[in-house]
Amino acid sequence: MIVNQQFTRRFVNRDRELEYLNSRYESGEPEFVIICGRRRIGKTRLITEFLHGTAGIYFLPAEYRESENIMMLQRQMGDFIGEDSFMKLRIGGFEELFDEFFRWYRGEERIVFAIDEFPYLIKINRGIPSFFQRIWDMNLSKRDIMLILSGSAIGMMETEVLGYKSPLYGRRIGQWRLDKLNFEHLADFFPKYTTDELIRVYGCMDSIHEYILKFSPDLDFRENLRTNFLSKGSFLYEEADILLQEEFREPRNYMFILKTIAEGNRKRSEIANATGIDKGALSRYLYNLRRVGIVDSELSATVAGNSKRSLYKIKDNYFKFYFRFVLPNKNNIESEIDITPKIEKEYDQYLGFVFEELVRDIIRRRRLDIGFLPDDCGAWWYRGDEIDIIATGADTDGARQLFAGEVKWSNLSRHDVARILDNLHRKSDLVRWHNDARREHYGIIAKRIEDKETLRSDGVYAFDLEDILKP
Repeated sequence: MIVNQQFTRRFVNRDRELEYLNSRYESGEPEFVIICGRRRIGKTRLITEFLHGTAGIYFLPAEYRESENIMMLQRQMGDFIGEDSFMKLRIGGFEELFDEFFRWYRGEERIVFAIDEFPYLIKINRGIPSFFQRIWDMNLSKRDIMLILSGSAIGMMETEVLGYKSPLYGRRIGQWRLDKLNFEHLADFFPKYTTDELIRVYGCMDSIHEYILKFSPDLDFRENLRTNFLSKGSFLYEEADILLQEEFREPRNYMFILKTIAEGNRKRSEIANATGIDKGALSRYLYNLRRVGIVDSELSATVAGNSKRSLYKIKDNYFKFYFRFVLPNKNNIESEIDITPKIEKEYDQYLGFVFEELVRDIIRRRRLDIGFLPDDCGAWWYRGDEIDIIATGADTDGARQLFAGEVKWSNLSRHDVARILDNLHRKSDLVRWHNDARREHYGIIAKRIEDKETLRSDGVYAFDLEDILKP
């Protein structure tokens, strides 16, 4: 059994993913599983955690020549079977390497082969998917093994591994797209932080596993931001450029599009006009940004799908923060001028939008009781009116239910609440969704709400920060 000693950091909230991998491992059948997800999301950490307690070989290719990667994997196989002589064999390719491994291997344990960042091999040799098709068909599919191929280059994984034109198409037994952690799991990484501080962390790095690990739980948010994000040479300062260069062939165009969206150009026509990119190419760029989870499009809640009416937004909080605060201040950061005080003055205003998105996500995942289990949840707008949250669904009897909620990143007095509720009642009448046959619920979510319990006794769904992290 091979355990990579590099991975000793705390493992948080991947129970469903581990359960899935363990179910495939315990099936007793040959298993071929694909794991994909954006960079830094935690795929490597998941795989190595799964390998603990199994007879497994973890292999992370390097972007060297193919022969170098074959030699690296050969050494790991030799270590696994405990035969120095195996490492001295002259091996001509991956197919021959796997053939030789099973000629030498005398164990009876079920083996896991995990190849991380599989696209690295494809970049070196486009024939790799065909080689692994033959390895699977002629060898591994006949043995007591589990093969895991993982990759971050989502475009390449979709075309070269999962796509119907790929030689590997139809071979996989299962696949799992790894998503980011949920907000509430930030508390496991920062046990001393308040909910307010956790939302501040979430606002600049989302809940991306690798980014979270760059902040120290022993430093306050301000110091973490200054030293681990807003300092020249720090990982998070350089990450946006690096990720776009690794993921896309034309990173400058993607950078320009993201900058344009961050500046408030959310309609496709506005983005096209601001960037000068023709609409055909722009559609492809936007599709790719959505595919990797950086950008998303949204329609007003209850509106039927129509892409022409969609508004685009930066979905990933790391990129949202980067284009809002880091890119415009790059000259100062490069000159080692501390811009933390400047950001602090504007950060609460920025967090207002982040908090809205977070609350919508929490309601979608049904972690706040709004009187029914919602099927859909989103922002609503019509002409000059907006509602932060419109959630719709049905109760157990099938009756239509609508929740209208306002989200405020501030402390609300009773006077504030009364004004907000008056506006909510007025605007909810404009929402066209089963108007003659629905029950309406109203809610307010804020940092703190004066006299919250009285509001609740009056039938208003009132939540503040102390409710956000409750299970």
